[in-house]
Amino acid sequence: MKYLFSACTWAALALTLLACAKPHVVLDRVLVKNATAGSITEVKVRHEPTQVYGAVNTILPQRALDLGLSGQPMLATQAVVSWRDGEGRDWSIVIPLPYDRSAAEAGQLMSLVYVIYPAGRITAQLQLPARDQ
Repeated sequence: MKYLFSACTWAALALTLLACAKPHVVLDRVLVKNATAGSITEVKVRHEPTQVYGAVNTILPQRALDLGLSGQPMLATQAVVSWRDGEGRDWSIVIPLPYDRSAAEAGQLMSLVYVIYPAGRITAQLQLPARDQ
């Protein structure tokens, strides 16, 4: 009887957690934009805690590259983005990932866009997919 009560308690807890879980945003693509005046190199993005990883060698000034991490739910909560700027400085920034509940609930595909600015500043934003970037 004690085991039956324990199993029922665990089952009820699991159902409660599933009901409270937030829906995940599904990514159409993951882009890194270079908003600096020089080329950036050795660009790496690691999503945490999932350890999904993407990298590119070089992004020219005012250009964007796709990391190839698309077509999957965004399960990570933050990212570690590292790169070398045009002056040879290495940067590694931890950035929280954005969340859009309405897009997640609607099952709408979104693009995750990292924008790297001068002096090691970076942003992450969700956008509606645009194929001409």
